[in-house]
Amino acid sequence: MNRLSKSILLALFTAAWFAAAFIYVKSMNIIGHQYVPDVRQLVAVTDAGSLMEGERLARVYGCFDACHNERMGGQVIYEHPLNGRLVAPNLTRAVREHTLPELEAVIRQGIAPDGTSIFLMPSASFAAMTDLDLAAILAYIRSHPEQLDRQPEPEYGLLTRFQMVTGELPAQATMGFQQPWRETFRANETRLGEYIATVACTQCHGLDFEGDKDVPSLRVMNDYDRFEFVKLMREGAGPGDRPVASKPELARNRFNFLTEEEINALFLFLTTRS
Repeated sequence: MNRLSKSILLALFTAAWFAAAFIYVKSMNIIGHQYVPDVRQLVAVTDAGSLMEGERLARVYGCFDACHNERMGGQVIYEHPLNGRLVAPNLTRAVREHTLPELEAVIRQGIAPDGTSIFLMPSASFAAMTDLDLAAILAYIRSHPEQLDRQPEPEYGLLTRFQMVTGELPAQATMGFQQPWRETFRANETRLGEYIATVACTQCHGLDFEGDKDVPSLRVMNDYDRFEFVKLMREGAGPGDRPVASKPELARNRFNFLTEEEINALFLFLTTRS
């Protein structure tokens, strides 16, 4: 290798080192930034009806038998040298270690008890969840036997840190959340559908329902009739019984627990919104 080639390689290595160092320092500032949540009080519920509804909603919104596993003991969802380690925490332990306002701040405001932001849990979607729904879910999780699983701490790899710096992976606490909905909407079918879409569908399809390069816009629902939409939600199959990516699992683990009224309301909202 001649001197010029060595100089070019050294320059490239130096530039890469400084770029990586900049990303690391900048991302550490983002990760460590402190936020002050609104202190919101929830009323603890313990009645059988609330616990039953809490279990159903925990399934619909992905707390139970989804990211946090079928026992809500948490799990390592993804681990890669460049991306780091994505961990869903043990929910049965979290509800016993933190107060209701602390749990509310994590779930609906994206702010952890230590004041730092959540990054990967969709707090921006859960922000709209009503006090009653959230209280029921937390009551159900608290009633569930505590799991002894201890999950490792999440780790942010270089590519994940790059996404933080570029804004592709924003701190959830900076998302400009809407306020939790009040219970007055449930008598209006379209508003009920909008609520379910806001809390559930935005987790994958984005807060504007328009998706991204990997997930389609929910405007595709305009191509479904009511029968096809019900089949999609119950079985994860599109028109012509064509399996839709990830939908069979979502239908089985989550959307099968939506009521008929909720599915009809969701269809109405998604096919009539401008």
